[in-house]
Amino acid sequence: MRLMYNLESLNIYREHNKVLARQSNALESISSGYKINRAKDDPNALASSEKMRIQLRGLQMAQRNSQDGVSMLQTAEGALDSVTSMLQRIRELTVQVGGATNPDDRNIIQQEINQMIEGIDTTINNSEFNGVKLLNGSLNESISMPVGANVGENVEIPVYDLTSSSLPSNIDPELSLSKLFDKASDETDGLNVLGIDKALSIIDLSIEKINKVRSKYGALENRFESTYTKIGEIHDSIVGAESKVRDADMAEEMMNYTRDNILIEAGNAMMVQSNKIPQDVLRILENVKAR
Repeated sequence: MRLMYNLESLNIYREHNKVLARQSNALESISSGYKINRAKDDPNALASSEKMRIQLRGLQMAQRNSQDGVSMLQTAEGALDSVTSMLQRIRELTVQVGGATNPDDRNIIQQEINQMIEGIDTTINNSEFNGVKLLNGSLNESISMPVGANVGENVEIPVYDLTSSSLPSNIDPELSLSKLFDKASDETDGLNVLGIDKALSIIDLSIEKINKVRSKYGALENRFESTYTKIGEIHDSIVGAESKVRDADMAEEMMNYTRDNILIEAGNAMMVQSNKIPQDVLRILENVKAR
């Protein structure tokens, strides 16, 4: 029994402070929902969690890019579908010209063909997504669309020139769809100059070119949709992993809080008892003095 230092009280006080600090951490975890609120809580786990959060944000943006890619290709598909319908109508009219012996009938058919060709150019030139024109040759290189959270995870969207002057190919201007257009000021173009067989050949090659582009864009659209689904699955997996690393187990934290609360109450009671030791010394001294 020592008077200068109450070691029992000091030990109880030290343990009491430890329990208070632990309970404070439990309260913080319960209120925030995280078991890691600062780097000192678990440095390694925090680093892993931050890496996964970076990955998650990249995947979220990749999903948005995939949706934009689908929307862009759907815009192009709508335009190409209209162009295909107009080309088919031009082919019907071209075949019809072969059976039209009356010059007036041929002129009427030629005027409709002219309107269809102008409609093709209007559709192609007005087809754009977010200011980007895919089909009129205004872009010199393909569009690179990031579809992943890491470097190099891109999908290339090819661009084309599908105006009437470039269909079916821009290699030979004399064999372009625009040659079917009859300029009223001269007689250098139109069905009367080209002939039915040559005109049908140009139209068929143009339809074939459009079909190839539609097939390419359709495959890319499927790829974007598949990528979107795959990214969603990866995102959910990483969310689950990050949650296990960083999120608090509320049942465990409540159990810890309750345990520490009991220990604090017990510590307070023991502190009262340990503080009675110096009083016992005083009583002993008083008894000695009384004798």
